[in-house]
Amino acid sequence: MNSIKTPKENIILVPTDLSTASTHAMDHAVGIAELFDNQITLLYVVEEGFFKSIFSGGMEKAVMVDTINAKLLEKAEAIKANHPNLTINTLVREGKVYKQIIEVSQTYACDSIVMGFSGASGMERFMGSTTTRVLKSSEVPVVIVKDVRSNIKYEKIVLPIDLTKESRQKVDWAIHMAKQYNSEIHVIMEIEKDEFLAKRLKASLKQVENILAKNGVKYTSKILDDIEYPEHFGKDVVQYSEEISADLIMIMTQKETGVQDYLRIGSFARHIIHESKNTPVMGIKPKQTVTYWATESFA
Repeated sequence: MNSIKTPKENIILVPTDLSTASTHAMDHAVGIAELFDNQITLLYVVEEGFFKSIFSGGMEKAVMVDTINAKLLEKAEAIKANHPNLTINTLVREGKVYKQIIEVSQTYACDSIVMGFSGASGMERFMGSTTTRVLKSSEVPVVIVKDVRSNIKYEKIVLPIDLTKESRQKVDWAIHMAKQYNSEIHVIMEIEKDEFLAKRLKASLKQVENILAKNGVKYTSKILDDIEYPEHFGKDVVQYSEEISADLIMIMTQKETGVQDYLRIGSFARHIIHESKNTPVMGIKPKQTVTYWATESFA
C-alpha cells in the first residue's frame, strides 16, 4: 500500500479521508512546504476491520486499495500542477487511524503533521478522539486546520504562556516560526489574583519578552484581566485570537496522567481546538516534567 518513492526527510504528513476538512489541510500544508522546502505525504488510513466487514475475498480489497490510491494520486497531481517544485508522496494504510498516523510519522521521520478538523458538530473522520489521540501521542508538532486560506502566512502568532517549564519549548518554536514568516508574537497570560503567583507570572512574562527581543522577533504582550476576558483561559485565548485575526495559536499538549493534568492542560487544548472558528492550532508535546521556571535564566 506504500507509494512513497522518496528518501525519508523533511516530510509534512497530511492524513486525509478526502473530505473538505482534510482538503483544507492539504492546502495549508502546501503553504508551509513551499516556505520550509518540505515534501508532503498524503496518508489515507482505512479503518481497522473495514475490509472484513464488506469483502470476503482479497480481490475486492485490492480493487478498493487501488481506487483509494488513484484518488490520492489525483490529489497529488492536482497539487503538483500548481506547485511543480513540491514532492508529493501518497500512502495507504489499514488499522486504527490515530495509531497509523503516529506510526507513519515515526517511520518516515516526518517533522510535522497537518490535519483537517471540521469542528464539534461535523461528521468528518478526523475530529474528536482521533485528533486528541494524535495530539497526545505525536512527538512532532501537529497543526489542526479548520478553514482554507489562499496564502498561508503566520503573521500573527498567539502564544498563551503559563508558569510551567514546558512553555520555554513553545517559545523556541514560536521564534522558529516567527523568523521564517516575519511574524509578530502575541504573548498572553491570564491574570492571577494570588500575589505570589502574580509576581511569578510577571517575571515569566518578562523572561519571554527578553528572549523574543534577544532573537530579534517582533512581539506584543498582554495579561488578560477578568473584566475584558471573564471566562476560563481557553475561551479567553480564542476570544483574543479572533479579536486580532490571528493566523496561528500555539499550545502545549501533555499526557493526562491525573485529574489535575486533565483539567489544567487537556481541556484547555481541546477547548481551543473545538472553539477556534478559523485560526489554525499548533500542538507541541512537551519533553520535560512540569516545574516552575520564572526565576531561571536562559538564553
